[in-house]
Amino acid sequence: MLDPKVFKAYDVRGIYASELDEEGARAIGRAFVDIFEPKRIAVGHDMRVSSPSMTEAVIAGAVEAGAEVLELGLVGTEMVYFAVGELGLDGGIAVTASHNPKEYTGMKIVRAGALPVGGESGLLEIRDRAMSEAATAQGQSPGHVRKHDIWPAYVERVLSFVDVSAIVPLKVVIDAANGMGGVMLPPVLEQLPQLDVVRCFFEPDGTFPNHEPNPLLPENREFIIGRTLDEGADFGVAFD
Repeated sequence: MLDPKVFKAYDVRGIYASELDEEGARAIGRAFVDIFEPKRIAVGHDMRVSSPSMTEAVIAGAVEAGAEVLELGLVGTEMVYFAVGELGLDGGIAVTASHNPKEYTGMKIVRAGALPVGGESGLLEIRDRAMSEAATAQGQSPGHVRKHDIWPAYVERVLSFVDVSAIVPLKVVIDAANGMGGVMLPPVLEQLPQLDVVRCFFEPDGTFPNHEPNPLLPENREFIIGRTLDEGADFGVAFD
């Protein structure tokens, strides 16, 4: 299934299975490589229930079209962007639906330089290619897949933005909303012993059992506000 309306201005988003499924994901992976002709790309995914199978399909399509794929595994979208820039890759795909409800799946696509692919920079061409019978491997040699651990380099880069020694003791409440914050924050927090962190909903769970990972909605901020006050913390942070 590949409903053309899942192609938005800046990414791909739709309801899993009824608007976008593995067959559609495979077509998008092929179309991306056909249109942009990247030799090496990175692919990673979030913790949504559908993300592992959708990622497998995207990778299969990209490989069919001849790309070498660096499989990053469970990572945040920014880590895919980082991998593309840091490793000098020709593009990347993050299988994620950002802060949308649990029923959604999607992708964020970037080209060389980690530049986003949107409606005015190639996403509509990917849509048209993926929707057509032309979105098939054109006889080129198939690519291949290899796993790549981007975590050490990413954590080092994040910590490079601050003077860790200058951070004063603080009590901080963090609401990860069962999203990728709960995966990405621990390796960084381990390097910040000055912080007394109250970790809430750090277990990655694509069913979002506590609340949707969208702190823009007032109802999703009620928890972090109340817990920060109850803990007498210096501040609270809610991640999407």
